[in-house]
Amino acid sequence: MRAPAAVPLLLLLAACGRGEGPVGQTGTTSPLPEDTLMMSFEGGPFVTSWGDSVVIQPFQLSRTEVTNRLFVRMAREAGIELPPDPGIPGLSDYIASCPGYPAVNMTALEAESAAATLGFRLPTAAEWEFAAMSGLQGRRQDLFPWGSLPPEEAGYPANYLAGDAWDTRNRDGFLYVAPVGSFPLSDAGLADMAGNAAEWTAPDDSLECRVYGGSWLSESEEIRIGSWRTLGAGDRAGHIGFRLARTGS
Repeated sequence: MRAPAAVPLLLLLAACGRGEGPVGQTGTTSPLPEDTLMMSFEGGPFVTSWGDSVVIQPFQLSRTEVTNRLFVRMAREAGIELPPDPGIPGLSDYIASCPGYPAVNMTALEAESAAATLGFRLPTAAEWEFAAMSGLQGRRQDLFPWGSLPPEEAGYPANYLAGDAWDTRNRDGFLYVAPVGSFPLSDAGLADMAGNAAEWTAPDDSLECRVYGGSWLSESEEIRIGSWRTLGAGDRAGHIGFRLARTGS
């Protein structure tokens, strides 16, 4: 994946709904076709970062993280409450005013319920890693979705804590979270597999979930493909969202 030649510096993000259509009674715009654009993966034998050898069945993964406008629709259908406002500076009333930004602050269980209303689910941790590794060679602990170059050498192709310091975080073009798809796609056609919002994967039998990708708050080491943390399926955080998956190609 090619890094951008230059990234626009976007220091003020309050008008994040601009250009996305009228706001309806739900407080956000209707979902757009690209909100559920799915990328197909044929699967195959795979060794996870925690050492399990598995066979990945054909599956699909959404190109982008779930947007606010899509989550509002799914949450309404699922009968679940919208998550608390994440309190991102400059982005007040986040869900209503930022329809094209990643939905965050829901639990994994809420994400599962919402996705199921449209026939989707959360990806498994193995599926997430498989998709992130697509088209790449090497140890995933050394790789980002664009390859082995650190983000600062690759032209800042992700929204993260640029420079690994709070005062330099806007080097990637954003002080905080960014609209989905603001950065170059991976070779597999996926956006924001590193940074922006971290992403839930499906709970295991003990109702724990691996969270991948890092977020706009993450240092460079935390947005590598092999980096993840474990949280309970009932936890929530203002920097964690999800993307959609479904079985089959």
